[in-house]
Amino acid sequence: MEKEEILRRSRNEKNDELEKQVWNMSMRWTYLAMVVSAAVFSYIRDMNGQPMMDLCATVCISVCAGRAYCYAKTKESFHLIMALVTFAIAIFAAVRFFMGH
Repeated sequence: MEKEEILRRSRNEKNDELEKQVWNMSMRWTYLAMVVSAAVFSYIRDMNGQPMMDLCATVCISVCAGRAYCYAKTKESFHLIMALVTFAIAIFAAVRFFMGH
């Protein structure tokens, strides 16, 4: 294959590395913003005697879904462990929420 052929095929591909990096970083910032905002709202709700476990369950379910997807694509055990841990916390928080805590 000639150099020009390789360049032409490369330009025709839809996989842009910069776009992938931007997407990955945006997801990290999304996770961070979600966790921090849920923590702040949970603290405020707890100080007012309101149940806060729904926020914990929501964040953990979201993180679990993201880590499960990463595990499915990469098969890295870290992602599986994080998915299982956040799933367990989500179940605990959901049960506590439905019990009125």
